[in-house]
Amino acid sequence: MPGAAVSAAATLAEGGPFQRDVPGFVPRASQQEMAGAVEEVLRDGGTLVAESGTGTGKTFAYLVPVLQQGKRTIVSTGTRHLQDQIFHRDLPRVAAVLGQQVNAVLLKGRSNYLCRYRLRQQNAQESFAGSAVAGLDIINRWAASTREGDIAEVENLPEQSPVWRQVTSTSDNCLGGQCPDHANCFVTRARQRAFKADVVVVNHHLFFSDHALKDAGFGELLPTCDAVVFDEAHGLGEVASGFFGFALSSYQLEELGRDVLVAERDAGSAVDFARVVPSLSLATGRLATLLEGSRDPVLDSGILDDAGFRAQIEALTAALEGLRRALDIAAPVHEALAKCLERAELFQARLDDWCEGRDHDLVRWLAHGKNWFRLQATPLRIDRQFSGMMQHAASWVFTSATLAVGEDFRAFLDQLGIDGQQRRWESPYDFASRTLLYLPPEMPDPRERGYAERLAELVESVTRASRGRAFCLFTSHAMMQRVHRLLRGRLAWPLLVQGESPRGELIDRFRREGNAVLLGTASFWEGVDIPGEALSCVLIDRLPFAAPSDPVLKSRLAACEEGGGNPFMDIQVPYAIQALKQGAGRLIRSDSDRGVLVLCDPRVRTARYGELFLRSLPPMPRSDHLDDVRRFFQEP
Repeated sequence: MPGAAVSAAATLAEGGPFQRDVPGFVPRASQQEMAGAVEEVLRDGGTLVAESGTGTGKTFAYLVPVLQQGKRTIVSTGTRHLQDQIFHRDLPRVAAVLGQQVNAVLLKGRSNYLCRYRLRQQNAQESFAGSAVAGLDIINRWAASTREGDIAEVENLPEQSPVWRQVTSTSDNCLGGQCPDHANCFVTRARQRAFKADVVVVNHHLFFSDHALKDAGFGELLPTCDAVVFDEAHGLGEVASGFFGFALSSYQLEELGRDVLVAERDAGSAVDFARVVPSLSLATGRLATLLEGSRDPVLDSGILDDAGFRAQIEALTAALEGLRRALDIAAPVHEALAKCLERAELFQARLDDWCEGRDHDLVRWLAHGKNWFRLQATPLRIDRQFSGMMQHAASWVFTSATLAVGEDFRAFLDQLGIDGQQRRWESPYDFASRTLLYLPPEMPDPRERGYAERLAELVESVTRASRGRAFCLFTSHAMMQRVHRLLRGRLAWPLLVQGESPRGELIDRFRREGNAVLLGTASFWEGVDIPGEALSCVLIDRLPFAAPSDPVLKSRLAACEEGGGNPFMDIQVPYAIQALKQGAGRLIRSDSDRGVLVLCDPRVRTARYGELFLRSLPPMPRSDHLDDVRRFFQEP
């Protein structure tokens, strides 16, 4: 692609090609300034950390200079929704305005692509067992004609269907170059296209999983690019932490057992797997059953002191060792059994490392639910690993609407171990005249008894004024469920609650109803874009401090204190401010939107740190009178 003859800022300015060719495009000074800053770091190298408020148009602000300068770029997003939006809508639009042909590739994780080998194995297993898995016929018909192998193409079979796990691969079970279908592998083809692309659009999970695991194809993609743009960069630390450590789940163990039986049926070795595989399945199930007795869904490694847990871990270790010994004998017979042996050895090492805790820089914890568990080891810090990764590209852009605490980027920079130019642009929306921040007086402390009852009364009063049209965001499922029980039958508006339907269906119904009240927790605090009157009020139950019982947070707080820092102000407050900004960001999504933000937690007014939260929000008029809320919604 040719170099840019006109600056990125001028391209986006008044009278420029975007105003001429894109219906509804509004030139914004903040967008032009951000495009100039991105243009500079792409040209000269280095790092740009850019907070751009809602409505800035940050996607165009980085895509225009990327395409104009012809830099080979990886764009990584926080969600697959934004990944799809950038690839299918924004990139083609920018390329069309610039009059450029762009070779762009949308690259997803391997679990999003059909595995021909595993589909054939599943078909053989169904024939052998004389049973039928729901949806397999649909997949077989689609597999005969698909060119991309992307499971999102199958509209009449949800991506959450269990059958997809049986016919897609993971980095654990992929046979790689030894696979008989390697030449026609959809994952391999997608990654081959990515090597030739000018722009590759991924999401953070794929970026870090493939970089950390050196997965076939993408592990070599990063060193060949000129620039990396992280959109929705506020979530990078959490995603990276998961991949710079390690995990072992009950699902991985159960899948290993299933794959061994399928591979053995093909290989026909002399080993009796009919005994060792059920032993592993039994040990995995017994550990999951034992953990169901704990009400806490997250436990730290102190649970190893429990005699019952230790006994089940030892039984699981013995069962895994029995399977490994059997695979050691059978592996030379068949490449699939050899791959299973590699997995068994890897899982043994992870289980041993988790139990022994030799690496003191890793925090060991355990998550569990009904019939499942996951042993996780997460690094205390990721700054050295992340900054070391950055040597592979010359230019790096980190952008989001929520990176700074007030105007301070220190918490974000320290977490990732990065430095560079820092810029911040306020949202161009008119918050001063189109919003109201309501701080209800006389709310009790959220930790006091009776808070749920008072909160339910407040929701009823506020939504009566707003005529429904409200998101009520909670920091815990328990509080959400208590308020939901109290509100049933009391509201004149449709009442929706997280969990009663899939997230996408709830959001669609909220839009259709036009006057609904939706109660939701973490997954509704970000990534939800509902412009217009249907969402005119956002109510947040309490300041979103992370639970201090979280094992990783607890260890990071202790390390901060030992290093002479202030754990609360250095870690907990910045994290909570970032989360609050995300939740509040659901309210105003277009120039014509107007609405009320309700912060129910009295600490935002009474605590010494409360003003820091308020200063991090857009400039909204404040009130502690419900009558002002009523008048706001009575105005045109």
